[in-house]
This record gives sequence, C-alpha cells and structure tokens, in this order.
Amino acid sequence: MERKYSSAGRLPILMIVVGRQRVGKTSFLNTTAQFLRAHGAEFQIWDADTMNTTYNMSIFHEDARQPRSRDPEDIKAWLEEKFIEQVTERFDAMLDIGGGETPLARLAQDLPIVATLETEGVRVVLVHVIGPELADLDYLERFAEDELLAPDATLIVMNSGLVLSGRSNEVAFSQILEQPAIAAAVKSGARIATMPRLNCMSEVTDRGLLFEDAMNGLAKPGGTSLSLFNKVRVRQWWERELPELFFEAIPPLWLPEMRRAQESETTPAVGDPKRRAKATRQSAELSGAPGPDTQAAQ
Repeated sequence: MERKYSSAGRLPILMIVVGRQRVGKTSFLNTTAQFLRAHGAEFQIWDADTMNTTYNMSIFHEDARQPRSRDPEDIKAWLEEKFIEQVTERFDAMLDIGGGETPLARLAQDLPIVATLETEGVRVVLVHVIGPELADLDYLERFAEDELLAPDATLIVMNSGLVLSGRSNEVAFSQILEQPAIAAAVKSGARIATMPRLNCMSEVTDRGLLFEDAMNGLAKPGGTSLSLFNKVRVRQWWERELPELFFEAIPPLWLPEMRRAQESETTPAVGDPKRRAKATRQSAELSGAPGPDTQAAQ
C-alpha cells in the first residue's frame, strides 16, 4: 500500500498496548496518559479491556470511551468505527485492549489493520509490556511471526514493578534481553524503555488517585491521603524518574505531542537532547542495540 502521508513528520498516534495478563499494561497506559496530559498532550482514551473491571482506564479518566457491549464481535465493530473516526478527524488515541485473545487480534486476522492505518497517515505504536519472565515474550514472538500487528513503531517496555525487591533490573531482565525475539525486534527498529518502579503504586491506585493529587496530599471524599514518605516517593518518581529514565528513551514522534510551553523548575524538560541521549544510552546498554552515536533517532 502506498502511503498518503510522509512518516518523517508528526502524524496522529494510535498507541496500542499488548502483553500477558498482569504484566502492567494498564499501569503503563495510566501512567503515560496522566504524564502526557500533565504536559499538555491531547488525545482520546479507548478502554476496551473487558477483563479488568477493578483497575481500568475508565476509573482514572472519566473521558475514556468504552464499547457499548462486551460481546467480542460488537467490540470489533466498535474498534473499526474508532479507527475510521481517527483517520477522518486526525487525533491521537490510546487503546487499552486487555490481554488474552482480544477482539483486536481477531480483527487483525481479518484485515491488515496496521498497514491500512499507516497508509492513511496514522502512526501505529505497538507497545509490548513485559516482566522478567520468558513467557512475557509470547506476544512479541507471535505478532512477529504472524506479522498481524507489526508496525514500524514498536516499543518494548520492561516493567520494573514486576522485579522482585532486592534484584536489579540488569540481572532480572538479563535472560529476557538475550532472547532472539528481542534481538530481532531491535534489529527491525524497536526501542526498549524501562518503566521505573514506584514502590507505593498500589497505595495510589487503590485510592483511585491521580499521581499529581497523590503527591500533593489530596484524597477522595471519605478516603485518606498518602503518608508523608509515600508522597515523597511519588513526587520523585513523577518529577525525576519518569522524565529522565523513561520518556526520554521513547522517540517523541511515537507519543502524542506535549504542548505545555514551559516546564516547571522542578520538572526536567522532556525532549532535552542531553537527557534523551542519556536515556537512549541506558536502553542501548540493556538491549545491546547501537547507542545514539550509531543509531539515528526516529
């Protein structure tokens, strides 16, 4: 298919997150959505995760759009509608599709979803969220073999929150990074980013709080705020670790545009070339991929 738009510039983003159950897909999406919106990004959230009813995107984002039915065929039709809407209206979107045999996978078996959207000028960003278990690579291996969901922009997110306390990320993910599926993905242009661990993540999410509210000591009616030191933990993670260690490792054109004109004095500017080079080097060291001196940013 011949593309109608150049992929070199900014295109509408469709971020799709996949992975096994309980690898932290919704945690990644929730964190990413909150962070990007706090920095001025505008995008739709599509919540099609029918398996997760206690911790889903709709709990934290009231504007999240959901299908009218839980029936897989109805969800497939709903996804088609949303894809057409995005192509026509040119906006960014994030899709939480859940795990298991999803309606999206079924739709991709029927139609060349990725190729069609990319031809119409939508940049599909497929995010594989993984933990340190080898079975966490199942989706990456299957999608690569079937070529059903294999866009140009593929991001592998290693979730530090799944690493046992006391172990380093380097040791925990060392076996994962040695696997042929990772090497093949990186060779094809995939990027690897490590999502920093927030030790009190459940303390925040169980309260149904936004991260900025949690670190500022706010609470929902009838609820309680975080403890003093947990507020400090959230602030350090939100203002330092996420910008410097995580988002700087992701190509800017793979994310909805952050339009906030000025960064606060306490929050490092996302997109700073020096910090981006540092984050890219760290990801390269973990993955064995070429660093910024030998691999041009996409």
